[in-house]
Amino acid sequence: MVDVDIEIGSIRVVEMAVAGHGPRPESGPTGHRIEAGIPQGVGTALTENFRTTRGLLRHPDLTGYALPTFLDAPDIRIVKLVEERDVVAPFGAKAAGAVPVVTSPAAVASAVRAATGRPVNRLPIRPQAAVAVTDL
Repeated sequence: MVDVDIEIGSIRVVEMAVAGHGPRPESGPTGHRIEAGIPQGVGTALTENFRTTRGLLRHPDLTGYALPTFLDAPDIRIVKLVEERDVVAPFGAKAAGAVPVVTSPAAVASAVRAATGRPVNRLPIRPQAAVAVTDL
């Protein structure tokens, strides 16, 4: 769920639900990995923007680079859908941390589109994507 101010173009992710998999995804290390991955995905969706000049990063030391903080993290609700063990991996472990990092930007973009009716076709999502279109 996102909170979009269409007058000034601010976008804030309020709540994120994620489906877990593997043994007991809602608690322990798996749940912690999911909770850590979501703010990374939200950062990708809203703030992070690696810029280069002639192939060199403009922010090589991350000074002035916008990264999400704890205050930017949404309320996270882990929905346990499937509890299964990987038959190949040691101890039946499954990857959990990368899933919310990869899927969160798409979820945020979809929520912004649902809130504004405007398509979102690039990341990070700029305030212009949330500003109401008015006829002059």
